[in-house]
Amino acid sequence: MRRIALSGLLLIAASASAGVRVPDWVQSVAATPVPTYSEKTRGVTLLDEWIVTPSANGELRTVHRRVDRILGTAGRDLGYIAVPFGASETKVKRLQAWAIAATGQYQVGERDSVESAAFDGELYADYKVKVLRVPAAEPGSVIAYEYEIVGRPFAMQDVWRFQSDLPVRRARYALTLPEGWTHEARWVNAAAVEPQRVANQLVWELADVAAIEAEPGAPPIDAVGGYVGLTFIPQNAAGYRTWSDVARWYHGLSESRRATSPAVQAKAQSLASSGASAFDKIAALARFSQRDIRYVAIEIGIGGYQPHAADAVLSTLYGDCKDKVTLLSAMLRVIGVESHYVLVNSERGVVDEKFPSLFGFDHAIIAIRLPADAPKGLHAATPDGLLFFDPTHPFVPIGELPASLQANRGLVVKGDGGELVELPAHPPAASRLVRTAKLKLLDDGTLEGDVRELRTGSIAAGIRARISGVSETERRQIIERSLAAHLDDHALKDLVIENADDPSKDLLVRYHVSAPRYARWKSGLLLVRPRVLGTKPEAVLDLKERKHVYVTEGPSQQIDEIDIVIPSGVKVDELPQVRKVEMPALMYTSASKFEEGVLHYRRTYELHQYVIAQDKLGDLNKAFGEILADERSSAVFK
Repeated sequence: MRRIALSGLLLIAASASAGVRVPDWVQSVAATPVPTYSEKTRGVTLLDEWIVTPSANGELRTVHRRVDRILGTAGRDLGYIAVPFGASETKVKRLQAWAIAATGQYQVGERDSVESAAFDGELYADYKVKVLRVPAAEPGSVIAYEYEIVGRPFAMQDVWRFQSDLPVRRARYALTLPEGWTHEARWVNAAAVEPQRVANQLVWELADVAAIEAEPGAPPIDAVGGYVGLTFIPQNAAGYRTWSDVARWYHGLSESRRATSPAVQAKAQSLASSGASAFDKIAALARFSQRDIRYVAIEIGIGGYQPHAADAVLSTLYGDCKDKVTLLSAMLRVIGVESHYVLVNSERGVVDEKFPSLFGFDHAIIAIRLPADAPKGLHAATPDGLLFFDPTHPFVPIGELPASLQANRGLVVKGDGGELVELPAHPPAASRLVRTAKLKLLDDGTLEGDVRELRTGSIAAGIRARISGVSETERRQIIERSLAAHLDDHALKDLVIENADDPSKDLLVRYHVSAPRYARWKSGLLLVRPRVLGTKPEAVLDLKERKHVYVTEGPSQQIDEIDIVIPSGVKVDELPQVRKVEMPALMYTSASKFEEGVLHYRRTYELHQYVIAQDKLGDLNKAFGEILADERSSAVFK
């Protein structure tokens, strides 16, 4: 499904008319006083105005006006304006932009724009984006633009996102409804404001909307930014009032595509014949849809939402996420297994239960009814017997979900409607790293030996994604770069990676490492850091002005078992203190001991939560501080 991507478009040239006079409305807004902001604020939006007019014939007309003042050099990108539209759904009627700069006034228009595909990962789509570059986008300049688009949306809905990474002096949304129509407004991440009636318009207006500041571990902007979800309801029509309404619409759009052809039946039976149990048969079909159907998106018009027919996906052996789900669902139907589309967003927290709509979804997975012989302990299964599976993710086997989808929301689509559910959360042990190192410290301070790293779950999937499809040389470079983050100087040899392309098995990485000058003498004492590899928290969080929760990479369990043979002739003087940190979000323990010439270091780090509430971040910082202190501590010998 769709995700806008503007990469590669920032090199476009711009022709412009200098010496023009910008419109009066731009001049007026440009005179808006600007408060004092922090030095890191790259710009301020003086006006962000949307004028929306639904029509009884199914059209939706939108005029968007925006005026920004650039405050810092990082705000130069405000001179790039992107207007997404669908070639068969939406037309750009006009597009103009202006700049008021120290060097003069400038104007560019639609003829100066560049048109491109709007989304990554698509072979072809008729959903486009017009990108316009405005000249003189420098600190102090005012950049303004206005465009009008007209289209026929699949649902009479709109989303007014009035909060972004820039402060907004004035945000305005004006709605003109046809006679007899009504509307519903669902406010998300903001207190509701009643509209004012101005002539025949309903107008919502906000002043001085705060910027969403970038923070380490913050949720995505779409999950925390304020917006209003609007549904326009024609006279005597229902509209999307509930999530079940949305699910029914999608079921009607997609159900016929799951029809089973003779080719689909034959393929399903052939694949299932290799399975000894009912669950084995399901797993065989799942592996085929995941690994043998290439991800290629061809989306035209309604094809952004409607999958291709299962038979077509099988004959071409390619498709996007919803196509993979469609073929798998059709094959499961052949062997008598119930399944359902599940619409999700690839970022946790973006879909809000308050606003039933297709707007929040960018991905599709499947829910499979488990047979009686299914193995116990499948992390992606629910207590009532549904197993969620993502056939698009190449490195997450059946029984598990990608980390981004765990504890996320999904719309389960059924013939009689559906419901918005929370997808299963996996326990820490489902994503595991066990690092074992047998090392020796030489007389000159060089540390060398063998390291064995065993990974499962999301931790394994992350490494597999980095090393998939690259040469052995590139794989070696990836491992070397990870070592360089922990060792100032090192040499790697005898690298072996097992099960890199088989997500159903644990990922094993083995190598020999040598690190010159690892240990050092100071005032007659030998200092050795027991924690050789791997760090847990990157840094203590700055909580002074933090406004958001902290988002982790998901529950995991990481264990380090490191043995270092110390040169003879020295004895231990001091060992790092035993650490035990425990809070609802995480648990950390570490201990060192010296026996028969060997320094033994053992530690366990368990992360328990996906999101840590803001009022718990003080405790999190204390835990991070203790862990960082342990990671930096040294054993002392003399």
